Amino acid sequence: MDVATGGRRICLLNPNSTAAATDRMAAIARATLGSDWTVETSTTPDSPAIIVDEHGLRRATAAVVALFEDGLDPLDGVIVSAFLDPGVTELKALLAVPVVGIAGAAMAEAARHGRFAIASTTPDLDAAIGRLVAYYGYSEQLAGIHTTKGDPHEVMGDPVRLEAALETLVREVLAQNDVSAIVIGGGPLADAARALAARSPVPIIEPVPAAARALARLLAGEET
Repeated sequence: MDVATGGRRICLLNPNSTAAATDRMAAIARATLGSDWTVETSTTPDSPAIIVDEHGLRRATAAVVALFEDGLDPLDGVIVSAFLDPGVTELKALLAVPVVGIAGAAMAEAARHGRFAIASTTPDLDAAIGRLVAYYGYSEQLAGIHTTKGDPHEVMGDPVRLEAALETLVREVLAQNDVSAIVIGGGPLADAARALAARSPVPIIEPVPAAARALARLLAGEET
């Protein structure tokens, strides 16, 4: 579908507390949806700068829900732009508009290609990612969850190092697995994911554009 038609006003919510990451993810969502769409943003101040463990995931989930309970306008729909989809289940019960998490949307796109792997920077969240894969019903299509080496804060704090680390990881994934697509597991990894997509032999699924497309389909009354 042409997501540029029938534009709406949506909220892109970053469950990390890093405003610069919010701005980059919103720019990517705007580029995906087109000029007819308005993408407003919100950043949760009570969340970690990046979510690297399950304690941070719980903090982010509570912060996401609190924003809307305190009156944040969901507009016509919400993108929750952190890969563990913190608060998505709760917001779907709380709000009267569509809510899409970038992880669920990315997995759905990857699954259309066949077996897929997930590449991320947060080894302490592998178990949580695995539970999320099962929640969305893609366990049989998941070839594996792979993470970069090194401290996540240091890797993600340097864009050049991040892209290089993810490119190395993608090569390792392709050498170890028979996969038809690779999901880059993180909203703040969006720029690196875009760079890798241009030179990967298999589709690189970028979570933020995937979520934007999924929300556009929901608002158009189509199945995701």
